[in-house]
Amino acid sequence: MLFFLASYPLLGAGIKYIDDAFDEKTFNKKLAFIITPFLSILGAYAMFVDPVSATILLSVLAGVCLKGKVDNLAFIGGLLICLVIVLTLGIEFLVIPLILLSAAAVLDEVGNDLIDKKKEYFKQGNAFHKFIMYFFGQRWIMKTAILFLVIVNIVPVYFFFAMLLFDYAYVFVDFVSKIKQGIIKIDTLTPTIAKFACLFK
Repeated sequence: MLFFLASYPLLGAGIKYIDDAFDEKTFNKKLAFIITPFLSILGAYAMFVDPVSATILLSVLAGVCLKGKVDNLAFIGGLLICLVIVLTLGIEFLVIPLILLSAAAVLDEVGNDLIDKKKEYFKQGNAFHKFIMYFFGQRWIMKTAILFLVIVNIVPVYFFFAMLLFDYAYVFVDFVSKIKQGIIKIDTLTPTIAKFACLFK
């Protein structure tokens, strides 16, 4: 359990670091290339040791691949390393949950892309619009699907928390990236968060 609670946030943060190193140029590309094989090995091992973990992480991979998000050399290399290890060692996974979670992962990517493109449509003061932006911005379809699998006793509950940590580590790195881009203005944050944000400027 502790392995997954520790490894999932590392994977989430690492994936976003690599993504923004290439797409937004906010992080170091050389470092992104260096951490890629380590993340690939970690991800492959997390799939190898547990069928539920394999199901969840394969679903994440399916979502990003089907939406064409594997779009830089580091991601392509990392995916190949991961696949070679997984195919060599062999993994077990849950077929029906894999289909459900893969569909949820794709819908998360679609929803996230939609709110990014249509931000001007959503009114900041509208509670429903805030909920929609949060729900799709934080990719809650897949987490909801995992929670459903927890409720029906297919997935242990700690995987739901592991996925929460994965996503919020991803969101944290995105927050740092947006500060570096100037999208998030430090003077608009609360004093406590602003002091923390200054560390990444």
